[in-house]
Amino acid sequence: MSHTEQLIARIKALAAKTGKASSTLSAQLLGGGMVLSDLEAGKTITLAKYERVLPILSEMEAAANRSEAA
Repeated sequence: MSHTEQLIARIKALAAKTGKASSTLSAQLLGGGMVLSDLEAGKTITLAKYERVLPILSEMEAAANRSEAA
């Protein structure tokens, strides 16, 4: 699985866990509601954006896990 595929999967899993729309998370993380759809369609993002998104996504996942455990 490529890094892009992993990113897509993580965002979709977070959306399912939090009940938020994938496009909402795409807007928050990637700067646009359609960026996730674009990635799924084969477009790319810069390495800088990818590296900026990872820690934010990890924190959002951790917060969702904490909420789920409470």
